[in-house]
Amino acid sequence: MRIFYLIRLDEYGKKHADARKSLTTWKNVVLLASWKNKQDVLSDFPRAKMIKNNRARFEIVHNTYRLIAHIHYDEQFVEIRFIGTHNEYDRIDPETI
Repeated sequence: MRIFYLIRLDEYGKKHADARKSLTTWKNVVLLASWKNKQDVLSDFPRAKMIKNNRARFEIVHNTYRLIAHIHYDEQFVEIRFIGTHNEYDRIDPETI
């Protein structure tokens, strides 16, 4: 899968050093993936939560941070829509962000 807005992960990792390793792992898994459906995502990330509108929520650093990605299965790319703390996540609508 290709990842759009990858700079968001890099910038977030610079500000939150404790998230760097988990973000790098997430990025490496996604780059090697070839997801065709939600089950493929859950095979790679069993703790991910699938959200409406082809979005998925991933736990980063044991749910300290959350990452929302919009997955385009047909085009084989993932668009990073949000990365933030649990509290910041509670203030957004993950279905529309």
